[in-house]
Amino acid sequence: MLKFFRVWMVILGILLGLQFLLAGYGVYGGGSIGDDFELHILNGRLITVVTLLGILFAALARAGGRLVGLAAILLGMVVLQSVIVLVSTEGTVVGQVIFMLHVAVGIGMMEVAGKAGGIAKKKLAERSEGAESAVEPAPA
Repeated sequence: MLKFFRVWMVILGILLGLQFLLAGYGVYGGGSIGDDFELHILNGRLITVVTLLGILFAALARAGGRLVGLAAILLGMVVLQSVIVLVSTEGTVVGQVIFMLHVAVGIGMMEVAGKAGGIAKKKLAERSEGAESAVEPAPA
């Protein structure tokens, strides 16, 4: 299950990278802002589901509270993204400054997902080393 969690974090990282591309498309798409950001919004909803399931998979992997905590932090960051969008006021300097946090939190989410995947990789290596050392060679 830990290997699955690691792959799940890679998938989340890919979705987060795609989110930046879709934001760029939304900004420079040429149509109306609402229509051009539809894919960004849809991918954001998908990220929410993937992040929520990530908490479950981290718990099922029995890898300790650190991975579950990182997965929960990711969900908190997703919620923060929605709050930022709701409180920023379009067309005002203060609104744009607040909205810049949306980008910063997105970058932070990529870092946390990468960190969780890295910890899972390390734990997988530790488990495989432990399994190898537990197997003793038969006497000749």
